[in-house]
Amino acid sequence: MLTCFRNILFFLTGVSLSLLTADSAFAKPPSLIEIKTSSDVYLGKSIAHNHDVSWMMDQAGMLSEIPLKKVTSFRRVAAEFQRLPLNKMKLQLQNEFGPFFEVISTRHYLICAPRGKAKAYGGVFEDLYQSFSHYFSLRGYQVKSPEFLMVTIIFPDRTQFYDYCKKDGVRTSQGLLGYYHPHSNRTALFDQSTATKSVSIEQDREENEFTYSRLSTSGKNLTEALRDTMIHEATHQVAFNTGLHSRVGENPRWVVEGLATTFESDDLRTHTGGRGKSISRINRNRLLWFANYAQNRRKKNSLQSFIREDKLFQSSTFDAYAEAWALTFFLVETQPARYARYLKKISQRDPLKEYPAESRERDFKEVFKTNLKSLEVDYLTFIDQLTQELSRQN
Repeated sequence: MLTCFRNILFFLTGVSLSLLTADSAFAKPPSLIEIKTSSDVYLGKSIAHNHDVSWMMDQAGMLSEIPLKKVTSFRRVAAEFQRLPLNKMKLQLQNEFGPFFEVISTRHYLICAPRGKAKAYGGVFEDLYQSFSHYFSLRGYQVKSPEFLMVTIIFPDRTQFYDYCKKDGVRTSQGLLGYYHPHSNRTALFDQSTATKSVSIEQDREENEFTYSRLSTSGKNLTEALRDTMIHEATHQVAFNTGLHSRVGENPRWVVEGLATTFESDDLRTHTGGRGKSISRINRNRLLWFANYAQNRRKKNSLQSFIREDKLFQSSTFDAYAEAWALTFFLVETQPARYARYLKKISQRDPLKEYPAESRERDFKEVFKTNLKSLEVDYLTFIDQLTQELSRQN
């Protein structure tokens, strides 16, 4: 067993060395390899490893974490890793979800939805992708094209959605509207027009580990809530597939949710060039929530802890979402080039190393070149001015 362990490390190191020159014109493409454990067989490419685990990506873009001590055999299957052909990916999805669903492809997506509805859903996702890419290209960040078609599943009702959540290992709650899972690389949600009530905020304080979900708030009609959920989760999926976030490593929660809540704004997506006043691009609901939080519950000088830790997302989820939006919106409106560099910096970290609080704070300060206390004053002033301007408009 020890010999096998050493050999797999040597084998994976050789695979990794072939990827180190990925930017070179002479770089070799990754190989298609097979790794077996006593219970599973993994076929794909190695994207990261250390002395304990290897992360494998299969030919449909799904990730698996393999403890190296459990590996029983390994081999190179083909000289070059290749994605599954489109027709095979479609067939796999069709077989998985059955005849009551249809599977269609767009330029960047595979949409699996109740028959007759997939095309309309696909249009929303493609519009989001185009707005997202254009937004960052105008700010000097050319996002890379997704390696795989992004899979989205829309269920006809909450019951079928919950059944899928359980299979996917996602904890369900009455307020869960949808989620993106970086490991499966799928977005899952349901047609909320079949639901019968909105849900109280207090029911949903917990977050699912490793998934990026959207929880309901009361007061929205269900059709609008479905579209908002599609935009929110699609932003997660695009960000993880275009290199802005790491699918394996730690990502500060405020960064991931801040970007998704920023793109919830129709006006921001429509006016990606950033012309006009900031008030025209706000996420109105997030701004109002943050204003209430800042006045009644937010601790003084708490920006530092928010950047360093994800605790607020566990203790007060909607306050955390609101602050994630507020901080992100402030940064993209006032320091867009630095914000893009910050995303790039944290996405290029070693994905298998921990991201402790000290490193999170250091990376933030290095990119934005600021004292956190003075930045917090500017940030809160900026948001307060937006709140006052919104109040005058109403």
